[in-house]
Amino acid sequence: MTAGCIGGTDAGADTTREITVFGPYRGAEADHFAASAEAFTDRTGITIRYTGSADFVVDLNRRSIELNDPPDVAMVPQTGVLRALVDNQRIVALPDAALDQLDANYSPEARALGEVDGTAFAVPFRVNIKSLVFYRPEVFDENGWEIPRSLDELEATAASMQADGDMAPWCLALEAGTATGWPATDWAEDLVLRLAGADEYERWAVGELPFTSPEIADAFDRMRTLVLANGRLNGSAAGSVEIPTARVVEPLFGDEPGCAMAKQADFAIGWMPSDTSVGPDGDVDFFVLPADTVDTEPPLVVGSDLAVQFRRSPDVDAFVAYLAEAQVGAPWANQGGFLSPKLTFDTAAYRDDAERQLAGLLTSASTLAFDASDQMPAEIGSRLLWDEITLWVAAATPYDDFAARIDEAFEAHATGRSVDASP
Repeated sequence: MTAGCIGGTDAGADTTREITVFGPYRGAEADHFAASAEAFTDRTGITIRYTGSADFVVDLNRRSIELNDPPDVAMVPQTGVLRALVDNQRIVALPDAALDQLDANYSPEARALGEVDGTAFAVPFRVNIKSLVFYRPEVFDENGWEIPRSLDELEATAASMQADGDMAPWCLALEAGTATGWPATDWAEDLVLRLAGADEYERWAVGELPFTSPEIADAFDRMRTLVLANGRLNGSAAGSVEIPTARVVEPLFGDEPGCAMAKQADFAIGWMPSDTSVGPDGDVDFFVLPADTVDTEPPLVVGSDLAVQFRRSPDVDAFVAYLAEAQVGAPWANQGGFLSPKLTFDTAAYRDDAERQLAGLLTSASTLAFDASDQMPAEIGSRLLWDEITLWVAAATPYDDFAARIDEAFEAHATGRSVDASP
């Protein structure tokens, strides 16, 4: 764990007032979060004591359930965890002051990221975009490749790249320790969203539309042909399971590139060489994975860190409302690796033009869909699904068997039975 605090005392109080915050941020990210909270301490004299964990969900459950010692505020990265906290009545709905800030600073789409059944339980604090494809403009120009405007054009472009034989269309890397497989879920989610539509996507994410349904099976079949078929990857589908996730972009940068495209979230920019320039005239650029048809604006699959509160008090209410204020997060944005979901966030705070462009995608998107696996119960979306999709990518499990196992897990969860999440 990483722990730290921003200290202060209220001049009119005999004791220090303190708020405990628990989250997944460690190292530099914990420092950036602390810097973003300094203005609150300066304003109120209240100490923010932050603790970060590498195994956040497990440790949060232990603190809040086993030890009955929940934090005042938690930065939850998964809506499945948010919904479980709401269902188990462990957190409280947002106070009026926070709702006022949401009304002032967020679009309805961004605000909805923190809602459960129409009630706001969380402040979306940081967002990442999952639907990006990174490429080298110079390589595209040399080969006469155009940015595809639909999934059919993307398939045609990938087929052309494969036929040329100089490099594979795609790079894929899935190894992430106990989280191995999560990049494959992001791929599948983007295709489900584009092919089945936003309404069916949301039904699928909460277990109402089964994995065995034609809509979902078709999206996984498209993933198999577009990305995983022989000749489409730099290496093999089975081999991608052994490649660390953070190395997915490395083959883009070789003197003889190993792949032409790599789909990843915006934070993959942090995995690139430190002197990499990002943009149309830079070393690397990105486009949004296209929609199914040319005349449709592509939707965005996003992840978000959601601030929730476990108890009601004037101090905690004030801090959660503070996190929803327009410019909170600016010190982190100055350092990079932070995208605000707020319409009113001053884009001058971002480190560079690339992050300003990413922020523009967020604020202009007509469809923001929260990462589906993050919406699922944690024992399914953040464990069983990762294991099963890894086996499917490696062709060790047929899709029908993979889908049936996930659907059985959803049924078990819905009836209160234990979910078998063993690999």
